[in-house]
Amino acid sequence: MTFVIHRIVGQDELLKRPRVSHKISEYVFDFIDKNILSTNNIMQSNKFIYDLTLSFDFGIPKNHKIIYKSPYSTDKRLYVPMRGFRVFEKVTKNAHLTVVADDINQDINPSDYSILVYRMFADYLLFNYKKLKKETFDNFEKQLDFSYILSFPFPADYDDQHYIEWHKDIARQKYLRHFGQ
Repeated sequence: MTFVIHRIVGQDELLKRPRVSHKISEYVFDFIDKNILSTNNIMQSNKFIYDLTLSFDFGIPKNHKIIYKSPYSTDKRLYVPMRGFRVFEKVTKNAHLTVVADDINQDINPSDYSILVYRMFADYLLFNYKKLKKETFDNFEKQLDFSYILSFPFPADYDDQHYIEWHKDIARQKYLRHFGQ
């Protein structure tokens, strides 16, 4: 299985982005793949490249219209998974995972960031694969290798962060097309 993890943040919010190495997101997904996905034969096809985009949005709007209630959402964090995948050129499956949060900024440490990303992946997978259970993810979350996660420099060099900037107007249009008004 081939996977690619992208991280995006709005152009206006670039200074608020978590300043951690992109390798943490990759480690977390690899950990989930090895311990949960492969044992359940989920996302294991060699015919596809699985392209997962992690999107970070800062500040929950007061009158938000996000109806989906994630098992991981709190008063300060909302997780918004995409239904299924978009398929490109019959070889790439893309999914967009979003967290909208009041309590995330450039100072989030690598351990907290790894849990945030773990829950973004878990939320997406629970939303899309009914045979997976939250208890399974909760048990494995405790087994993340935090000594490995903390081995990456913090704050990470800009070049090691690997963020893609996006423009709010384009993002809003995509969001509305996908999730409605």
